[in-house]
Amino acid sequence: MTSGNNYRAISKTERCQQYAVLLLAALIAPFAAAASTPALDQFATSLASAPAVAEVALSELQQLDEALIRPASLYPAFNTVALPALAALYRFRRECSGGLDQVPASARQFEQAQCDKTILPESWFAAHPLHPLGGSYAWHYLARHPESAATLQRFLHVRERPDALAGLGRLSDDNLDAIAGGQHWLLQQQTLWWQHQQVWWRYAPAVWQPLARRAGLELTAAGQRCDLPLGNICANPVSALDNWWRWLLAGAALVLLLTLGYAWWQRRGIRKRQKFILQMLTHELRTPIANLGNIVESFRHDFDALPDSAQAGFGRLADGVQRMRQLADASRHYLSEAGAGDALELPSAVLLSEWLEAVSERHHGLQFCLEQDQRILLPLYWISLCLDNVLNNAHHYGKAPVRLNASWRKGWLRLTVSDAGVLERYRWSRMHGAGASGSGMGLGLSIVRRVMRRLRGKVRLSGPPTTFTLELPCELQR
Repeated sequence: MTSGNNYRAISKTERCQQYAVLLLAALIAPFAAAASTPALDQFATSLASAPAVAEVALSELQQLDEALIRPASLYPAFNTVALPALAALYRFRRECSGGLDQVPASARQFEQAQCDKTILPESWFAAHPLHPLGGSYAWHYLARHPESAATLQRFLHVRERPDALAGLGRLSDDNLDAIAGGQHWLLQQQTLWWQHQQVWWRYAPAVWQPLARRAGLELTAAGQRCDLPLGNICANPVSALDNWWRWLLAGAALVLLLTLGYAWWQRRGIRKRQKFILQMLTHELRTPIANLGNIVESFRHDFDALPDSAQAGFGRLADGVQRMRQLADASRHYLSEAGAGDALELPSAVLLSEWLEAVSERHHGLQFCLEQDQRILLPLYWISLCLDNVLNNAHHYGKAPVRLNASWRKGWLRLTVSDAGVLERYRWSRMHGAGASGSGMGLGLSIVRRVMRRLRGKVRLSGPPTTFTLELPCELQR
């Protein structure tokens, strides 16, 4: 019961709203039409002096049979001729045999003349415009007598000569019916047709649209809002409120632009602050690193005097200090003006065999194979970090033996690290959880990908066996 009451209440409310909209439209329509009439007069005055693309005199169209304008004339005459008669006529024109008792006399005479190759005078086509199978008799006649094209043009349907009569034959069916019905305005594919001073004028969009905007009018096809009907088109006055969506879109674009600019400014400020802190830390670390380097050198000088336990740890200490020095140098280059671009580190000249031997010393039991020794320019610190991290993951999470293959071809250094392990799936998304950190480095495989990307290189995972391939563009030392 409650549901029924609610339904009746809603129905009454909706009915009242519909009545209110109709009443408002009825009250506004006379004012809108009154506002459109002076604007239309202004538009017509401006259009009369504008250049037209093409024109055709109304008298030339009036000399045509109306059936040669109507689009329905292009289809078979099902309303006046029976279907069996049309079928018999079609067979006769193809085979020149059969009966034509049920077809009109004009069609019988025409088809017999076609089969006998008899020449028909112009007066015959003037008296008989349309063929029962559709189209004009002149069009069917020219299929076998093309030499008569010049004299029979005026007996063709406008669609059968689309480039004549200012392109009238290219109009749609509705627009052709509108011309036959005496309309004065047509709009097709943004091209405007206007009958003025006994002439049909055709205007390009670049000509009539600015004049319409200047007059405060919008010409559209009929079917929606129509303040002033002009046959198949409507003339609606344009106000500032009609362009509200344009203003809204422009405002939204402005807000988006300001938001993006503010976000960029904020990000730039954060990066500048981070860069300043990193510069300060790098600068402050230089002195402790230099002191540690001096201590390592003094230990190296008195290495034989050190106890056995200290000698065992000296190598790790020297290697750590060397890494810290390389990190400080690489960071100083990146934070300097020369490294303000994408380059993480200035490339250093290194002999591939020497570099790979140093890497193998840090990874006991590592076997490497070098295809051909070359002296190349490498961002030594960052590529060493990436390679060490991949090797550590192979040692910790793979299976022995771990092999390293190196080759240089056509400006690319290729490093392949493989082990005997097998993964369930060889996808990078599966690697983020397992084996993400190298021993003593804190550099995960995901960061290896980021560093290689910054170096304009590539990292690929394949298998089995599990294989990581690092590819880096580099040049030979000249």
